[in-house]
Amino acid sequence: MGYDTPESLRKAQAGSGASFPLLSDIDLTVTRMYDMQLRPGWPMSGMGEIPEMGYVVVGADGLIRLQRVDLYFGDNAEDILTTMKGS
Repeated sequence: MGYDTPESLRKAQAGSGASFPLLSDIDLTVTRMYDMQLRPGWPMSGMGEIPEMGYVVVGADGLIRLQRVDLYFGDNAEDILTTMKGS
């Protein structure tokens, strides 16, 4: 499967200039923790046992502030940033 490795994420972060950490979740621990595994009716439901495309914003208190399954989550970057600023 095409999982993001720590090395590929370091390259992506360096290339994008992102100042936030990127997660490699090869064993799906965090995916399951935040309930982002595939399920029927979701965009990537036929892809097997991989994480769903989307994002979860977690506040400093550990509570989920925003969770969205979204193949084009980059189009919603402003929503993500607004939520992060309020966390």
